[in-house]
Amino acid sequence: MNLSKEAAYLYIYSKEMTKINRQLKKHSRKAEKHLHKHHRTKNEEKKLRHKSNHLKSKEKINKLMKKHDRLLNNLNHHYLNFKHALHKEHKIK
Repeated sequence: MNLSKEAAYLYIYSKEMTKINRQLKKHSRKAEKHLHKHHRTKNEEKKLRHKSNHLKSKEKINKLMKKHDRLLNNLNHHYLNFKHALHKEHKIK
């Protein structure tokens, strides 16, 4: 592929990466909050509810981490293609 297409891929994937990072941060804060509330509360029903919410947040974090890893691999792949196209266009070795 040519240089501009690879640059476009890098731009799009970097935007998606920042979006996923924001979501990861949000869900990790929620998970910590629910775990803290689980340990702090005395009522068993509320303990169970906070524990289940914590587990849901952990599952979402795991799904996002899998997506994050795939996206990181795609970024690396297109970075290498961009680097190769740049060297080819400017005849740099």
